Amino acid sequence: MAGILRNRIANVLALALSGTPAAAWAASADSIPIRHVIVIMQENRSFDNYFGTFPGADGIPSGTCVPFDPATPRLGCIKPFHDPHDVNAGGPHGPANAQADLDDGVVSDLMDGFVSEQTKAPENCKPDAPECSTTKDGVARHDAVGYHTRDEIPNYWAYADRFVLQDHLFEGMRSWSWPSHLELTSEWAAVCSDQTKASTCVTDANAGKPRIGLRLPWVNLFQLLDSRGVSWKYYIGNGNAPDCEDGEMTCAAQPQGSGIETIWNPPPYFASVVKRGRNYLLAHNPESDQILIDLKNGTLPQVSWVIPAALDSEHPPAGVTRGMEYVTKMVNAVMRSAYWKDTAIFIAWDDWGGFYDHVAPPNVDTNNAGTLIQGYGIRVPGLMISAYARAGMVDHAVLSFDSYATFIEDLFMNGARLDPRALGNPDHRPDIRDALTQVHFPDGRTAKIGNLMDEFDFHQTPLPPLPLSTAIPIDIAAICGPNRSGDCTQPTVTISWSAVSPGSYTYHVERNGTDLPQCFGAATSCTDAPGSGAHLYRVYSVNADGIPSPRSAAAEADLP
Repeated sequence: MAGILRNRIANVLALALSGTPAAAWAASADSIPIRHVIVIMQENRSFDNYFGTFPGADGIPSGTCVPFDPATPRLGCIKPFHDPHDVNAGGPHGPANAQADLDDGVVSDLMDGFVSEQTKAPENCKPDAPECSTTKDGVARHDAVGYHTRDEIPNYWAYADRFVLQDHLFEGMRSWSWPSHLELTSEWAAVCSDQTKASTCVTDANAGKPRIGLRLPWVNLFQLLDSRGVSWKYYIGNGNAPDCEDGEMTCAAQPQGSGIETIWNPPPYFASVVKRGRNYLLAHNPESDQILIDLKNGTLPQVSWVIPAALDSEHPPAGVTRGMEYVTKMVNAVMRSAYWKDTAIFIAWDDWGGFYDHVAPPNVDTNNAGTLIQGYGIRVPGLMISAYARAGMVDHAVLSFDSYATFIEDLFMNGARLDPRALGNPDHRPDIRDALTQVHFPDGRTAKIGNLMDEFDFHQTPLPPLPLSTAIPIDIAAICGPNRSGDCTQPTVTISWSAVSPGSYTYHVERNGTDLPQCFGAATSCTDAPGSGAHLYRVYSVNADGIPSPRSAAAEADLP
């Protein structure tokens, strides 16, 4: 029996390497050891912003310089730079901003509008926001072209080292969070003249405006999963929604939680879900911490989406360290559970957040008016974590959020696709996204869409778990000016952070790479008088066994 199973697994691997169609994958799915799929969706990062210098990836080209204004070259440009800050700003990220970042994106793809779009959006960079302040030379930081490295996001880079990094994963929509999450869960974003009839819906890159009582009548992945008896949950963070209804960085807080209609939480908007009743909705739309309980109790569904609240989202002004530790907590829980050897974890960021990326996305379809492109969106980071991951692989294949649906359907549903007609509710979407096999680029090139199955080696000895630190201090801040700013008007700086728990920890603060003796101890703040100049503060913890955590990303204080 063991020999038969080995042969079947070998056949599945051969199918992956040969690019065999989905039907063949479906026929062999019973021999694949993956029984659970988890999609963890964070917020607002481009690939180059997080992995633009990762070895072996399609990263930032040498000599890149992004113009201040593409229409006025004489104004100069800014080169991508290492950005150590925990809090960033990015830029506006609606559909029109995406097209401008690409410099059209329909017939040209110069990828040169990022700085210009950030500069034109002062509402994205409030005057008192440290992440948008000026440096000592008087030049604004323009962090839309900043990038992070292992120094700021060590756990994400460790996952890329050990498992799979996807360097051509594109957001499904060329737009912001609301359309992106609709596309993630239904492969479409549209507006409808009649909330009860899918036939009245037309493609819309902005997906209208979410509001209480809005109902979306078109078919979605929740319906397809239910029709095939596949269990699912859409776990949602309890707190505030990470994004704004206008796609900007800051706005009045919107409560988010189980069963609440918000930008990041599509289930309560879909008519098919609401029709099943409130108890059905709440059972399938629990708060995100419930996944930790389900992992412990053995009640993890076959398909899970995990969505954060604002503080954990990495959406500016949320810090990158806190978001990374939130994700790490989830991944550690899988690795320490009985599910490790039968689960595939996909981590992505729902849109590019206005941050620079140099790879032009393909044009998948246009909207019904023939104006703004619906997809794909700008490239985002992607990771796949599994005991059967091809260790250290950088997957260069073209992928999108629709690739998750294709993978799930091939694994659990014999290759069925989200076909509105098959589900008895036809609509006017331009294509069935999870069934696409090829994309077209503005320069006339075509490319085959990749298959996530190619990232696995089901013939290998399962990789061991890689639990990582969740003891890096979060919420690092350096306060010395008005409005809690790092732009100082006094000679002393107060550095603060959130306590690590559970456990007993002491803390160390570095200023410009050197430990500050007065800041060693159990307190979660200290003061410093560093003298004039720009100063970067990082914090790390040391546990009771003397083991230090990695350093946090930085907070900056600028003293005159």
